[in-house]
Amino acid sequence: MGNRIRLEDIARECGVTKGLVSRALAGKYNVSDETKNRIVKKALELGYDKGRLRSAVKPLSRVVLVIPSRLLFKEDYWQPIIKSVAKTLDFSSITLDYFVYEEGKLDEESLSKLASSACSAYILIHSNPTPINDRLKDLGKPVVEVDPKTFHSDCITKVKFSNYDSLYEATEMLIGKGHRILAFYGSDAHSTSFRERHEGFLAAIASHKGEGIAGVSLDFDNSSLNYSDDAMLERALREKRITALLCANDIIALNAYKVIARIGMRIPDDISVTGFDNVREGQEAIPALTTFNVPREELGKEIADYLLGMFSERRLQYSQIVVHCPLVRRDSTRRL
Repeated sequence: MGNRIRLEDIARECGVTKGLVSRALAGKYNVSDETKNRIVKKALELGYDKGRLRSAVKPLSRVVLVIPSRLLFKEDYWQPIIKSVAKTLDFSSITLDYFVYEEGKLDEESLSKLASSACSAYILIHSNPTPINDRLKDLGKPVVEVDPKTFHSDCITKVKFSNYDSLYEATEMLIGKGHRILAFYGSDAHSTSFRERHEGFLAAIASHKGEGIAGVSLDFDNSSLNYSDDAMLERALREKRITALLCANDIIALNAYKVIARIGMRIPDDISVTGFDNVREGQEAIPALTTFNVPREELGKEIADYLLGMFSERRLQYSQIVVHCPLVRRDSTRRL
């Protein structure tokens, strides 16, 4: 008789959906323990075959944060996000542990150690090299990548900033201020975020086709992590009559400040400059940098809440979570 019990029968008795019954009996992680136990108990009462029950997934109790050593101590940027994640998880008595690695030095021993961690989920901060990505996605555990540096086509959830939309907004704002020759200054190969910001800039420029608006792409090699190509920028500023420079992030923008000053141009009198990230140095720069604020503490809480939701029936798995980054208007831009 046990084999004749259908999922629909169990669902009707429990007052839930057939899909929820299926996930509970299969031991999926996105069903709360209380609901899963209730469904399993009712299934057995109805004569459901015990042999078809999979071992129950342990509740979320430990999360491993995977981060390269060079990012771990960036106090102004990643630490507020990490602290917010840890605080939110701690409220639910969940431990956040760290797996810190040296980029370019990943070996089979370290990858095996990471994969065998006694945890329920993983969080990757920015850097997501293929060896780590491939190893974790095969484990069947929730993985969240925060501002992923590299694009991977897989089932891992990505938490991203409003890169495309924000640069589209900044470009439209500067065009509205009368700028006609605008440039994007960044490195597409450096990260997914930079490339998406460049695409937002290009889309905004394209939307003004036939209106005398020109877009210049200053795409440099950032493999040395200098976040600048002074010669490229100086040549473009001297030759192309650029009046607005949209930078891929604040560090690039602040490096551009130095080049602009060296060739005798003034911000914002001769050229408007924008960044992205809202780092402390940009706030203290002269003039203060117009940028986009990354809501770091709120972002950390959202990441933790998402994982908590994944271990209950309250949350589906998302492919992407895009966090809005509001424009912060300061003194580095002006109307022509």
